[in-house]
Formats: sequence, structure tokens, C-alpha cells
Amino acid sequence: MHMKSAPKVALQTLQLIKLVWLRAKRHSVSLRAAHLTLASLLAAVPIITIVFGILRLTPAMVEMQDAFVQFVEQHLAPGSSDTVIPYLLSFSEQAKNLPAAGIATLILTALLLLNSFEGSVQAIWRVKRKRKIRERLLIYWAILTLGPLLLAVVMSLYGTILSYELKGVELPSVLSSIFGFGSYIIYFLLIFTINFLVPNAEVTLKLTAISAFFGGLGISVLNVIFGNFANFFANYQVVYGTFAALPIFLIWLQSTWLIILLSVSLNATLHKLNRKDQNHELE
Repeated sequence: MHMKSAPKVALQTLQLIKLVWLRAKRHSVSLRAAHLTLASLLAAVPIITIVFGILRLTPAMVEMQDAFVQFVEQHLAPGSSDTVIPYLLSFSEQAKNLPAAGIATLILTALLLLNSFEGSVQAIWRVKRKRKIRERLLIYWAILTLGPLLLAVVMSLYGTILSYELKGVELPSVLSSIFGFGSYIIYFLLIFTINFLVPNAEVTLKLTAISAFFGGLGISVLNVIFGNFANFFANYQVVYGTFAALPIFLIWLQSTWLIILLSVSLNATLHKLNRKDQNHELE
């Protein structure tokens, strides 16, 4: 019985991969990832400024800011973050001195990035009905606030568990396992949040969780690949100097956006298949 079911599962998996690939190709996912990469470069400083502003709301979160920066340096574009992150943080600090009009422009730039991402998600889902501006702003604000708060909570738990380990306190095996997969859990939660909130359609928790699982796994693998090629990046920097960090960062950023959009394509395809019995035509 198991021998018969295995080929069937393999065939269904291949069919699912084909459907996801066709959806991604039809909606130009690679081109959209390139567009979001460019938009991210413009919105990086505004988003970091907003995130740090939220983390400064309470004294407890202020203490997490250094831990947050350290986490970003370790997981953002391995091989180039040592060069890119200091510049972004420096620009973010200078942004505090901007007048009200300048701050409003920074916020608008961040909102435009989220609007561009939402447009890509709705196109992949083939949703033609647009949200009202008020609903969009609420979702954008939820993403901009939930993301930093989620990271702050995770970093707080991370610090607590680490302090126990340094004191020699033996932790339960479950907590140790969670501690080991901390980075993946963050990727999963962030991708799950955007896959659940952004589509203007009926979304189920189970199918969104499946899509976020593979999306988080993809980003984890991507970071491992970039981390293992650190020596290659170092040789690249010998020729191009600090300028080498920019193309490396762009490759990582576009690959990350591509993985996120592929998880969106998977999520949309799974929901389409789930509604097959409701006379929805499969793509």
C-alpha cells in the first residue's frame, strides 16, 4: 500500500511544482523581484528609521536595539553585511535631523515599497478587487509595526535563553531545539505574516503555514549558501574593494525577494487547488 501511495505523492508533488512554476512565470515573478529589489534600496533607510523609532518606544526595547542590529548583521546578506549595514545605520541616524517634510517623505517611500509588494501579491493571486486606501494603510502599518515587535519579542526570548545557558542552567530539550532553530522561526513568522495579511482574498492558516514553511526554508538555505561562500566574497573584495559589497548585497536581496514571491505563488496555488470543488478552473 505504501509502495503504491509513494509514486502518487511524488506525481502530485511534481504537478504542484509545475503549477507554481507556471503561475510564477505567467506573472513575471523574477521581474517583480527585480523591481522590489530596486524599491528596497530606496526604502531601506526609511524602514530602518521606522523600526528603530518603534524599538525606542520603551526602555526595554531600547536595550534590544543592539541585539537587533547584531541579528541583522548576521542574517542580512552574509558576505556583505559588514559593509552595507554600517552605511544604512549611519543614514538612518542622519534621518533623525530631517524636518517634518523629510520624515513624511521617508514614510511615503516605505509605504510605496509595501504598495508595490502588495500589487505583486494581488497579481499573483489574480485578485482584481482593490482594497480601500484605509485598509491598505492599516495593513502597511501592521507590517511595519508587527515586524519590529515580533523581532523584539524573539530577541528578548533569545537573550533570556542565552543568559540561562551562560549561567549553566540546564534547559529542557524542547527549548534548546527552539533556540537552535531561532533564525528559521523568525523567517517563518515573517513570511507567514505577509502571506496571511497581504492577499485580498480568503486565506486559510494551514495552507499559508505550508507556504511559509518552504519560504522560510528557502531563505535559510540561501543564507547558508552565502555564508559558505564567504571566502569567495573575500577574494572578490580584493579586486573591487568595498564596492564589491553592493553587487553581493543586490544578488542576495533579489534572491530573497524571489523566494518570498515564490512562496506567495505556492500559497495562491494551494488555495486554488483547495477550491477546485467549487468549480474554480485550475491554472
